[in-house]
Amino acid sequence: MKTLKLIRTAAAVFVALAAGAAQATYIPFWDVTDTAVFDPLTVVPGGNVFPNPVLSNGDLSLRWGTPISAGVQSGLDIVNAPLQTVALGAVTPTTWITHLNFPIQAPTLSSVDIFSTLLLNPAGDTGALPGSITFHVRFIETPNNPGVGVLCANGQAQNTGINTAAGCADIFVIDSETANFSFIVPDMDGPGPDQAWEYFVSFTGAGFGPLSNAACAAAGAANGCRGFETSENLATTAVFNIEINAALVPEPGSIALFGLALASLGWVGRRRKQQ
Repeated sequence: MKTLKLIRTAAAVFVALAAGAAQATYIPFWDVTDTAVFDPLTVVPGGNVFPNPVLSNGDLSLRWGTPISAGVQSGLDIVNAPLQTVALGAVTPTTWITHLNFPIQAPTLSSVDIFSTLLLNPAGDTGALPGSITFHVRFIETPNNPGVGVLCANGQAQNTGINTAAGCADIFVIDSETANFSFIVPDMDGPGPDQAWEYFVSFTGAGFGPLSNAACAAAGAANGCRGFETSENLATTAVFNIEINAALVPEPGSIALFGLALASLGWVGRRRKQQ
């Protein structure tokens, strides 16, 4: 069983703005930079020498295994969007992670961490400090030929559907493809009602879906897990999107100038307070 652990670092602690830079707390546009890389210290097996996993392209590409076809290895690639200005309510892609599924001989990747740094700033400003969100992902490189009449690891027959004639599909499971947090920007308009705007940040994954119980079990996950399966000789991509929304709320009396209160951080279906 192979495990891919994805760690994302989110702007969730403070928004730094000069007092004279804004006279209202409603911010309709945000500058977003989401930069992910593979952590070289977490690649297993290590060594960074062929045929073990080898990092390249500024730790954005990972290749492993002895290819069956010359020059074609299995691998993972990260593509990050550059700084972009995101309007409230707009679902915007930030990071693409692609699995290259090609037949190889061992060794295969066992585990790796992907660290992503997310900076959120009101458009045109700088100074956000990061918090953290963790997405746990399991990656299973399955046997392509489990035996005559034997089902593939996803519980489906060989040579049907996503299990092509080239072999059984590999399985990519994520504990949740969505995470949420919020922060409050206090009233900067001077005298008047105590009110502020709370901004809600959501990460959502595109390309994920519910997997069969057999696929979940093969990945060591509970029934109802989500992820995607990757056909042999194809590249399969998952996209992480960001969406920011806002709501008017009573202003907390104890919040400092543009202090960022982390209201929630966690997976779909559960919320946990961060202080």
